[in-house]
Amino acid sequence: MSAIAGLIHLDGSTVDRDTLQRMQTLLTPYGRDAQHSWHLQNVGLTRTLLRTTSEDSLDQQPLWRGAEKLALVFDGRIDNRDELCEKLEIGTEQAALMADSELVYQACLRWETEAPKHLLGDFAIACWQPQRQRLWLARDPLGMRPLYWHQRDDLVAFATMPKALFAIPGLTKVISEEQLHDYICLIPMLGSETFYKDVYRIEAGQVVAFENGEREAHYYHRFDPDHEIQLESDEAYVDAFRYQLEQAVNRRLRSNGPIGAELSSGLDSSTVTATAAKLLAKQKQPLTAYTAVPREGFNDAVQDGRHADESIGAKALAQRFENVEHILVRTGDETPLDQLQEIVEMLDRAPLNACNLAWWIAIRKDAAQRSIKVLLTGTMGNFSISYDGYPYLAWLTRKGQWLRLYKIYKELKQHRRSIRLRTMVRPCLVPLLPNFIWRFREATRGRALGLKKYAAINPAWSKQMSTQKRLKQADFDPSFQPTWQGRQQRVQALNKMENGDYNALANTYGIEMRDPTADLRLIEFCLAVPESQYLGNGQFKWLLRRAMKDVLPPEILNIKTRGLQSADWHEQIDRAVPQIREELEKLKAHGSASGYLDLQSLEKALDDWPNQEDLNSKEAELRYRTRMLRGLSVGRFIRYADEQNE
Repeated sequence: MSAIAGLIHLDGSTVDRDTLQRMQTLLTPYGRDAQHSWHLQNVGLTRTLLRTTSEDSLDQQPLWRGAEKLALVFDGRIDNRDELCEKLEIGTEQAALMADSELVYQACLRWETEAPKHLLGDFAIACWQPQRQRLWLARDPLGMRPLYWHQRDDLVAFATMPKALFAIPGLTKVISEEQLHDYICLIPMLGSETFYKDVYRIEAGQVVAFENGEREAHYYHRFDPDHEIQLESDEAYVDAFRYQLEQAVNRRLRSNGPIGAELSSGLDSSTVTATAAKLLAKQKQPLTAYTAVPREGFNDAVQDGRHADESIGAKALAQRFENVEHILVRTGDETPLDQLQEIVEMLDRAPLNACNLAWWIAIRKDAAQRSIKVLLTGTMGNFSISYDGYPYLAWLTRKGQWLRLYKIYKELKQHRRSIRLRTMVRPCLVPLLPNFIWRFREATRGRALGLKKYAAINPAWSKQMSTQKRLKQADFDPSFQPTWQGRQQRVQALNKMENGDYNALANTYGIEMRDPTADLRLIEFCLAVPESQYLGNGQFKWLLRRAMKDVLPPEILNIKTRGLQSADWHEQIDRAVPQIREELEKLKAHGSASGYLDLQSLEKALDDWPNQEDLNSKEAELRYRTRMLRGLSVGRFIRYADEQNE
């Protein structure tokens, strides 16, 4: 993994080496193993490197060969090296001496802006073609590596993180109110806008080219909601799924050090961990699995349908593999605010779930101490391997396939005796209701989930920003009505993914996060599988359950509740009350924070900090864990972004 940056003066003026050095210095925490820069007249490129594969020791970026008239900096990992070498007619012996960046260089020589189509993996690319005076930038289809750019007059600059762009004289941190508003309201990022004015992002699956004063952008990859495969039998889908899953995990085991994995009691991380353990055992290699758990002795109640201690299922899985070392991570007396400033500075944005920061950081710090370079996750599983098939019920209702629905009902009843015909009404009909009827229905039942419940936005600013109009433009439903279009919903979410900043953040701990459930080929396979394969035999997530029935323990396969990360969140907040009051006072004194955030309601919430018996309610979780902590996270970002004005 690398962090990259560059400056190009399109008017031919010489690049300022001091500016390039400042950019490199700001990116060094993301790549501490090696830092190099290159400049030639009007162009300067820099790369800071974190070595996570054996091939990274061969990396010699920035790459420039005058004879070939091409300069390149590359951040990422290429997972189809053999396939790419075959296309490029590179022999095995020669390939063994080539870093991933060198393979990408050769691909860019061959295919120019078409090169990203031939790459599989997590990556961001910056390619300079001096003869055409053209710079083009690209990111992988899932946006797993970040890349930002700035353009003014005859200057184009790019960087892995926005902070490096602010090393350019004349460019200062100024918050984009539109993006800040959308983030508070959980509206997905639209287009190339970022949290800062005059700083833009390359979107996932996009190429942006700068040439002759013009900027041209196109998507080289978009997920297809209409593609569907048809195999000869139910068993054929399972076999194909197992193959794609194993390939996705195996592609992420190339490492120059030990490998770790996040392991919860859920199907996604347990599937990734189990598959990795089997593959590593064949190589006689160990796997370190991390499970975040509440403090010792925690036995407080949690909401219905959830469980607090995920170690039971995780332990049962780890015990099945001799090569798995299982580590339980408890975060002690830390609070969500303890390391918030550090995370905001490294992310250049507000983290979404501040209550999870303590265990997230603790796992990565422990992994780094054990010289682990790669940490496997299952973050994208809901969009791929563990899709539940729930919308299929409403889809069948809409199509009037009553016999099929009744058959599913009978199958569900065999697994869940409590199911009655009337309980099928919600999943079958609710997704088909007009949204206003759905919202009215939820409100009359005391379950309404509107913007005010989870977004700490100042009402006056919300009105000024035309929140409702922006919600419609983004096709975002703040009431979260269930859908009947399962594939379309997943595709819409995947095409808006923005995970790169968090992956770069992990690099500051010397760790590369790799998510097999975000493998492009695995996702495209899962999207193309018919809905009927995800809900069958009375089971949701039927495809994954069949594939893993002999691998995962019953403590995971048969559990009826979902794990609750940071189940002791209320204890964290209780310890943080003095910090929260101090933070609210700073935000009230800040020039603009009070205009963006509803600080009055956050103060009221702190004054109403509930008694123990209230903490198990959904209302309390929304008010404190979600609304308050996210509001404070955004507030800390506002102060960080405005620090030069304070």
